[in-house]
Amino acid sequence: MQGPLSRRLPFLLLSLALVLPLGGALVALDRPGKEPDDDSLFKYLTVFTEAFGLVRNAYVEPTDPERLLARALDGAMDALGPFALFVPAEGVKPYLAAVKVGTGHSGVRLGRERGVTFAVRVEEGSPAAAAEVEPGDILAMIGPDSTRDLAHWEVEARLAGPAGTRLETEWIHHGKPRKVTLELGPYPAAAPTLREERGVAVIRLPWLGEAQVAHFETLLASPLVQRQPRRLLLDLRGTDGSDERLAYRVAGLFADGELGRLTARGKVLERFADESPDRFRGELVVLVDRATIGAGELLAEALRERAGARLVGRRTFGYTGREENVALAGGGRLRLATAFYTGPTGEVSDAGLVPDLKVEEESGRFGDKDVPLSELTLRKGLALLLGEEKLPEKQAA
Repeated sequence: MQGPLSRRLPFLLLSLALVLPLGGALVALDRPGKEPDDDSLFKYLTVFTEAFGLVRNAYVEPTDPERLLARALDGAMDALGPFALFVPAEGVKPYLAAVKVGTGHSGVRLGRERGVTFAVRVEEGSPAAAAEVEPGDILAMIGPDSTRDLAHWEVEARLAGPAGTRLETEWIHHGKPRKVTLELGPYPAAAPTLREERGVAVIRLPWLGEAQVAHFETLLASPLVQRQPRRLLLDLRGTDGSDERLAYRVAGLFADGELGRLTARGKVLERFADESPDRFRGELVVLVDRATIGAGELLAEALRERAGARLVGRRTFGYTGREENVALAGGGRLRLATAFYTGPTGEVSDAGLVPDLKVEEESGRFGDKDVPLSELTLRKGLALLLGEEKLPEKQAA
């Protein structure tokens, strides 16, 4: 039976982690800014040592020091961003085993903020998509356990497993709890598709991987895309990628010059440019949403800045970090961002890209007919290309 300490431990340790010297040092790795000097680190160490001693010796219930430290580090990772992760030494073997066997078998990418675990994006055709899990849904329970009582690595490990595994979960969707059974299993990677809508070429690019980018290049050369007048609707809703650099490769099909940078602590580590002939010159509208992240965001930004594309939909997620997994001498592991990819301007932003034409979150009205948000976004993008919809004056200017 869990006591009050067990239930409150994540919140207590998150508070401790925010003043940890280690938490401060890790933030310095992840984001540019002033690094703490030796005196500041000693001060933080003193504060943490005193706080840790008080919790161990004066708290109303006995405490497990190893678990206390592990959850404090978990809280420090939480403070860095939604994807930073700490795995204690005893958890490394089961975590790596689960991830190796089950990576991608749920099809949902999880983020964590302030102890809350949520779906960032859901792969097309995946078990999570089949169960109607949507980006933004909060993962509240896995079996009998609340995700607030589990470290981030434990949650990720439980959602990875052999094919055929059935997971009973509970998600919060638009404020309402919903029981969901996830049947883990393999599923094919979504491929780019080309179709015609109202005389306009529409390419859906759900994932930026080597195979998908090669297929995209083929679609871009098709007669449907290249015919006059050249109008292309590029659908990047829910788009991510295996390598952010592929975003610059695709952007180079539409634009020349510098397309982005890799930066860390205010320094430019690498610049990405393309001087090859463009494969497409014409009107371009890009659809985005809150699940457009990483490579998808970089591509959308480069196309807006360098190819004159107009973005339609909802604000993107706001994360383009280069993540690294670091093995610790004590046996644990860290996953954290050590640099950020950017668009042509070199600005790092965790606020996401704001569309030129925003589409309301709730289902809206298009003409006299109610339509879902996804369909409304598509129609708005097509209307903008066909001159039937105009940008708000501020964006148009």
